[in-house]
Amino acid sequence: MRSKKYRDKVNSAQAYTGKNPLKKLSFWFDSIKTWQRIAVIVVFLIVLFGLSCYAAFQQYVGSVTTKIRDTEVIKENDLSCVDVEGFVNIVLLGVDSRDMSKDALKAANTDAIIVVSMNERTKDVNVISVFRDTYLRMGETSTYEKINAAYFFGGAQMAMKSLNQAMDINIKKYVLFNFKMVADLVDAVDGIEVNVKERELEELDHYTGETARYLGIKKQKRIKKAGKQKLDGVQAVAYGRIRKGVGDDFRRTSRMRTVIKKVTEKLKQKNLFQLKRIMELCLDDCKTNLSEHDMIGFAQRMSKVNFNKSIGYPYTVKTGMLNGRSYVFPGNLEESARKLHKEVFEDEDYEPSDTLLTISNYIISQAGSGGTDSSELGKYQEEIEAEQKKKQEEEERKAKEAAMSDEEKAGLEAAKTAAEAADSLKEFKPAKPSGSDS
Repeated sequence: MRSKKYRDKVNSAQAYTGKNPLKKLSFWFDSIKTWQRIAVIVVFLIVLFGLSCYAAFQQYVGSVTTKIRDTEVIKENDLSCVDVEGFVNIVLLGVDSRDMSKDALKAANTDAIIVVSMNERTKDVNVISVFRDTYLRMGETSTYEKINAAYFFGGAQMAMKSLNQAMDINIKKYVLFNFKMVADLVDAVDGIEVNVKERELEELDHYTGETARYLGIKKQKRIKKAGKQKLDGVQAVAYGRIRKGVGDDFRRTSRMRTVIKKVTEKLKQKNLFQLKRIMELCLDDCKTNLSEHDMIGFAQRMSKVNFNKSIGYPYTVKTGMLNGRSYVFPGNLEESARKLHKEVFEDEDYEPSDTLLTISNYIISQAGSGGTDSSELGKYQEEIEAEQKKKQEEEERKAKEAAMSDEEKAGLEAAKTAAEAADSLKEFKPAKPSGSDS
């Protein structure tokens, strides 16, 4: 039986017909049981704490944005954007400058050009490396040059515009970074594990020493053997720089994408405050036009990020000389753009813009058409041989099955089913009876 005082409070709450929300809340709070009041208070404190933490993080990100926001004014209406519905595209521009001041960056080329494309619905992320020596038009000028020079000619504005024109996409945001930021980021997530090939060891050692000297590090550990190795920041940068004689730039861009994916997988496991500390390490070594809202949004989505496609662009290329200089020429820029929009942006109805067609036709007039699938370039001989062997075995298997009688095919299917059932039984572990010793 409830006390008279409690019953009076319940009756008062039920009888109150006023419009004052605070008085309504007070009556309701008085009318509920003690344990319910405690639960309400605990929930309220948790929510209040969460909101306080979010507000603190938002305020922090605001101060960070002020520090790293680039002073370059980006004219979004002049970026030659082509709408890519349902996808957010950001370009990562890696420079070889240790000094990130405006004057130092005037002479910088972007040795790493990576478009990160997120599907807004599925949160899947595609990573697209643009080969730095690709012969493309610089913004709206009549100059055609290596794409890594676009930043030198006209800053982030020209770099984004040149990429948009060559891919028919809508890049409006960028992050400009240097080697030191990558090294600090990898160290902040306690390194990454990669499978180092035997033939990569010599160049990895060379670039590890060079990168350490570049970053002012006197004592640096080296990787001495092939196989799965845990790389620290300097070693990860060196791994992404390996180029000459070991797959050249085509393999180098693949290694860069590997580093990005490995780091992101580790960042996904961090909470907002851990991400805050990591951001502090990178402040002096990057510039961006991402807003405070953008940064908070990406931080919140981090745990849901899943990598989908990892490709090099253009899809078909060939190397050659023009006016005494070596370039990577798109085999057919129009075809590469069609494939990009179909496979990455899931657009079956895409038609190239007039601007992209103009650029594609001009390149063909200078270097001809045709080339090699860029995914095949930079492969090691043993990888090519393994793929050829696998393909041959698959063809032989299909030919053998085609020659079988119906009875033999039925027997083969029965054998496969029995083998799968046996594998399932091996994986099955019966639960221990209750009360058994552990």
